[in-house]
Amino acid sequence: MSPATLAIFLFVAGVVLMLGEMVLPTQGVLGIIGGGAILCAIGVGFYISQWLGLGMLLGTVLLAPFVAIGAMNVWPKTPVGRRMVLHPTESTVQPPHVGLGQIGTAVSELRPMGWCEFDDKRHEVRSETGVIRAGRQVKVVSVESGRLIVREV
Repeated sequence: MSPATLAIFLFVAGVVLMLGEMVLPTQGVLGIIGGGAILCAIGVGFYISQWLGLGMLLGTVLLAPFVAIGAMNVWPKTPVGRRMVLHPTESTVQPPHVGLGQIGTAVSELRPMGWCEFDDKRHEVRSETGVIRAGRQVKVVSVESGRLIVREV
């Protein structure tokens, strides 16, 4: 086999192995072997001619980021990627049905998080400042990100 044929074969084999890594669950084995094949192809390119080796090296280095970004965009759509990548969930925080200024009772100590009871319903709340002892009366002063902020009355 001529060196030129060997270089082309190694480079193509490396690319195919890298693509195989994207669709098969091999824990990186095919990717490492594919990367090694591409490096060997560049080495054979340097054996043939320093300019051919340099051209292959520069081409690989310049194209690698674009190929990596493309792979990151394609991989989650592959069968293995769909199983491994978590899909985003849409969660909307429902604010509690407690009005500003409403008075309730601290069920647990608020340091600063804890539980309070408003109209016989318990809600997780945060004290505005400091610790509030259990059994004390609290007043809702604001709602931040769906969580009640209270102050001792």
